[in-house]
Amino acid sequence: MLDIELIRKNPDFVKERLATRDKQYTSLVDRVLELDVERRNILKELESLRAERNAKSKQIGLLKKQGVDTTLLEEEVKNIKASIEALEEKLKGVEDNLRDVMLRIPNLPAEDVPVGKDESQNVEVRRWGKPKEFNFEPKPHWEIGERLGILDFERASKLSGSRFVVLKGWGARLERALINFMLDHHGRRGYKEVLPPHLVRPEVLVGTGQ
Repeated sequence: MLDIELIRKNPDFVKERLATRDKQYTSLVDRVLELDVERRNILKELESLRAERNAKSKQIGLLKKQGVDTTLLEEEVKNIKASIEALEEKLKGVEDNLRDVMLRIPNLPAEDVPVGKDESQNVEVRRWGKPKEFNFEPKPHWEIGERLGILDFERASKLSGSRFVVLKGWGARLERALINFMLDHHGRRGYKEVLPPHLVRPEVLVGTGQ
């Protein structure tokens, strides 16, 4: 989730970066700003009402000590309390809406990332090594993987949709071996490995979900 301070202070920058992903996201920024203003206005009103309630409650205590009738003041405090409860309920609705919209805004693409609608507009940044040349037409890895029974695209599409794969048998073992190899490789170069708990608080899960 983006930091709302970034949206408050640099809405045009956020819109500009989001537009490189999809222009539909820019309207979400406007909605966030609207809800944020509404939220802050409610908080100001609540602060004022709470201060008034506390002042009148204190006044009631002093007057009662003097034997003065405080019926009218108590009625005022009761009405203020009702207004506070209504505003708190309204605030919850606004905050829920704000959170929902914020969660629909994706991360901002880095400014040096080439803009493109899909993979067909990818830009080659650099090359490393030289592609191997064959005296025959090599089969794509996905075709070989399916034939070997280590890649299952059909099952993956049922689980996650298109463009995903289930790794099976030696395919899963190879993936695990590559993960361990890269962790060990980077660990020797200063990478600090961390294994967090599998169960986390909901707000932590939401925060890392993007």
